[in-house]
Order: sequence, then structure tokens, then C-alpha cells
Amino acid sequence: MAEMLNIDLTDEQKYFYRQNGFLSIPRITTGEEIDWLKTIYDKVFADRTGEEKGFFYDLAGPRGHDGRNELPQALGPDISIPELRESIYYKNAKRLSSQLLTLDQEVHVGGHMIYKPAKYGAETPWHQDEAYWDPEVFSNGLSVWMPLDSVMKESGCMQFIPGSHKGDVKWHRHIDDNPLVHGLVTDDVDPSEAIACPLPAGGATFHHTRTLHYTAPNTTDNPRRAYILVCSGPEEKRDKPAYRPWQDEERQAMKAAKIDVEYL
Repeated sequence: MAEMLNIDLTDEQKYFYRQNGFLSIPRITTGEEIDWLKTIYDKVFADRTGEEKGFFYDLAGPRGHDGRNELPQALGPDISIPELRESIYYKNAKRLSSQLLTLDQEVHVGGHMIYKPAKYGAETPWHQDEAYWDPEVFSNGLSVWMPLDSVMKESGCMQFIPGSHKGDVKWHRHIDDNPLVHGLVTDDVDPSEAIACPLPAGGATFHHTRTLHYTAPNTTDNPRRAYILVCSGPEEKRDKPAYRPWQDEERQAMKAAKIDVEYL
């Protein structure tokens, strides 16, 4: 593995993140590491790593469907491949996130990988990450999104609504209004305000847990491979849980379908 690639954020970049709820940088790791990560990434999806525990599924389709996967996701790849935690990407994501979160204590990191197959990879609809998160706590986190392939709007680069992190969590529903589909979407958004962030392989975006974001379908001839790290500081317990009925709907639907997964 190559030596550490030292990257620092400027005061201007930190201010931009605070004002807009997202930040894009052209490089967070090396080309050598991207080649290594591609090998691991492809094996994770070829082996459907973690499927028996509910860690591998189609984010855009009903749980357990037998059609082609249009937006497959692998949760917690570093659980089965712990050397990912020693990567340049992991270390830089953790360090830079602590700066954006203004934390001086240890940052917790969790990861997942999302794959958009060439020509038919589905969109990731407009949503806020916090809509998925524990409603009993105030979260203090952000996501770091790194493509392993160069990305543009047509292949599914990240798009953000500037300043949307300053509001509350919006009303969400499951894709196709089907609670067996884990993916969420909010209709309370104006896509004309979106800022797209095309990136080279090994670049990265950071976004606040409440920032509205979207990625388009992959209509290109090349796959779009993305590795996401969620970095967070200490959580604060709410006096009363946030009202997020879509989470209860999913649990009830999974129970009725007799589908048991560890992460719910």
C-alpha cells in the first residue's frame, strides 16, 4: 500500500461546507489505491458479500426479488475486509470529516458501496440520509462519497441542493411506495436548484446528513462504482423520537414477509 496522501481543507472549503451542506474535492486517495479498491469492490459485488445477513441487496427493488439488480448495495464491507480501514481513503475521510464536524474526539466510521451497472443502473432518488437514521437521537455526521470511476451527470455523479441541510428532515416515502424497497425518496424538492459534482476517480464529495442529494441513472457504457463512508461524532439522545413512519412501515413489511436482517 502506498504511503499516506496528505490533504488539508482550507478555511474557504470549510466555510463553503457550512453554508451549503456539501463540498467537492478532486483527490482523496491515490490512483494506485483506486486500482486496489476496484479489485476488492468487484469481488464484493461478484460474491454478494454479506447477503446472508441482509447486508447486500438491491436498493431500488423489493427485498428478495429475483430480477436483475439495478442499484445493488453492499453494507459494511470493512467488516469482512478489515484492511479497508487501513486505506488512504479511510484515513483521509476520517481526518477531513473531523475537521468539517469540528470534532476533537474519535470519529466513528461506517461504510457501504453502491453500484450502478452500465446502461441500466437506476437513479438514487432525492433524499436526506438522516431519514434512514435512528429517530431517537440527534445525529452529528456526514457522508464521504468517492467514485472508483470518473463520474458525470449521465453516469450518476452526486447532485446537491445547496443549503438544504439547514432545514429539518423532510417527509420521505419508499421508492414505488413499496415498504419492501429500502430506498427512500422525498417529493419536497426543487431539482432546478441542484448543483452537480462531476469527479475523477479518487475524488470525493462530503455532505451533511440533512443535505438533499440525488444521483441520476447510469446511461453510459461504463459502470459507476462508488464507495461511501459515513463519519459521525457523539450522538445526543432526543427527549422524544422523531416522527419517521416510513421506518416503521419497512419493519412491519419485513416482518410480514418473514424477512429478518441484522441492520434494521
